[in-house]
Amino acid sequence: MALSITISDIKRYEPNILDYGVDSFENEMSDAAEDVTRDIRIRWWPTQETGRYDISIIGQYVEMEADKLTATQWTRAVVYYALGYYIFPKLSSFNSEADIFERKFDYYRKEYDREFQHVTMDGVEYDRNNDGVINATEKEPTDYLRLKR
Repeated sequence: MALSITISDIKRYEPNILDYGVDSFENEMSDAAEDVTRDIRIRWWPTQETGRYDISIIGQYVEMEADKLTATQWTRAVVYYALGYYIFPKLSSFNSEADIFERKFDYYRKEYDREFQHVTMDGVEYDRNNDGVINATEKEPTDYLRLKR
């Protein structure tokens, strides 16, 4: 299932988000889901494929399929990304003094990085064989806090 969030997901973390004069954040939420998918493809997928394929040899690289990710595992990360990179920057005035929205988007950007790291360390649920069931080998962590050479 492709990543997506709703306004109710945003309201879990920012209950008053619709009180700032903007009626809808649909575009921001879908852009955030696309960006997080791209971030997963950049930061996690190559580590997942190392050992399975030599991704440096042309013809052996396998593209990540976003529909094979467990969307619920990434909901919090997408919410943090939407708040930190789209919603609060849109609401900020960017004056010389940092307003509340600037402080919030800084906070949510840090939380996004932390959440992304926690999900990848716990193990990304990726239904490699497309059977609808995530088994232990499809959730194996690729980050063991060890130096990679």
